Amino acid sequence: MSVVIPGIEGKLGNTKYYQCIMKADELVRAVRPAKEIDGWASMSIGEKMQRRLNVNRIKNQIVPYLVRHADRFFGSIIVLVYKGKVHFEKLSDFTQQVPRAYQSQGQKMGFLTIDGGTLIALDGQHRLVALRDVCIEQSTDGPFAEKVPNDDISVIFMDHENNIKTRNIFNTVNKYAKPTSAGDNIITSEEDGCAILARRLIEPDGVLKEVLVNWENNTLAEGSTKFTTIRILYETIKLLLKGSKKEEYEFDPQLRPSDDTLEAAYQYVSNVWKLILQEVKPYKFISEYRSDFNDKIKEARLSESPHSLLFKPAAQLAFVSGILAACTPQSEDEEPELSIQEALKKSNKIQWSMKDDIWKSVIIKDSGAIDGGAEGKNRMALLMSWLLLGSKMSDDKKLKVRKAYNDAHGIDIEKNPGKEKPLPNAIR
Repeated sequence: MSVVIPGIEGKLGNTKYYQCIMKADELVRAVRPAKEIDGWASMSIGEKMQRRLNVNRIKNQIVPYLVRHADRFFGSIIVLVYKGKVHFEKLSDFTQQVPRAYQSQGQKMGFLTIDGGTLIALDGQHRLVALRDVCIEQSTDGPFAEKVPNDDISVIFMDHENNIKTRNIFNTVNKYAKPTSAGDNIITSEEDGCAILARRLIEPDGVLKEVLVNWENNTLAEGSTKFTTIRILYETIKLLLKGSKKEEYEFDPQLRPSDDTLEAAYQYVSNVWKLILQEVKPYKFISEYRSDFNDKIKEARLSESPHSLLFKPAAQLAFVSGILAACTPQSEDEEPELSIQEALKKSNKIQWSMKDDIWKSVIIKDSGAIDGGAEGKNRMALLMSWLLLGSKMSDDKKLKVRKAYNDAHGIDIEKNPGKEKPLPNAIR
């Protein structure tokens, strides 16, 4: 095999590399992912783990992105030339007509020739396999699927000098490649409809203001003056859209919804959030944002405060989930027992302090901290739905609540029915 590619020669430390461009179709036919090369560079067990491919990520994220987006783009794929011969011929070797101002740079530009050996994706093998899926296997349809093979892909070639150096580079590239955080993705995504709506909700004319929402990370420190986080806001939007039962709101995070659909969805989630801030009494001061806001929000979040649970991000998500659960019809042919507004008003009768016994082991750990895991939030939502519905809850749903509530307290009601801990009294 012989490959000839125009490129630029560079050097970082003691490592020489070549920055080139290849057509996607040429790339996938010439380069192989590391997972398909057995025993190259005497890989350790840890490195073999790193070369495993996440097939779901390839099929469900990268391939759809490639075939559906006209503005598709990603960074360079790093390719190792393993046991091949690398030759770089400078442009200046072919002509002496390069203007003096460009001669020094012309020493770095030229043509890379690779003879024999194996080309291995040292970094970017998920992107490589996704490109191969589109260019060769053609397993996914999309408006741009036929254009992807002709895309110019940025490729960095490196010569394999010795096993130790190759292993070090492989480890370093993977070790320091930091994925974007969930908050970063919400702030920057122009495809994910829920992310777009989350940003709109905190714009100057949104229900919540940017100053109220922590969009830099996913937690709130004890002394934070923020009301919630961008991640929690995003997750509540997903819950609200799912609860709407409208098919057009079943957003694919890789495919931007139409402007009309986004506007309709925004009006819906914005109106629900307005109701939350209007009807939940502990939240009423949020939208006012008076000069004493910072002190009030910090005081409200203290564990001994009467409504402290409602100011913890994980519990806020569980709260929205619990409201929606109480507003879900008991069966397919019935109307819901409560509207969202009615459920929100009724929630003011619930005890919301983290010190209240009803939340212990449900979403409050023995240590007094929030149980922010999926199970803790689910238990809180289930218990909320019981507190709001009481006798109007169907027997099947009540059984689900009873099991979850008793499991939280270490009781299996199927094995030990006589030890069942009764549910707290529903509110009237």
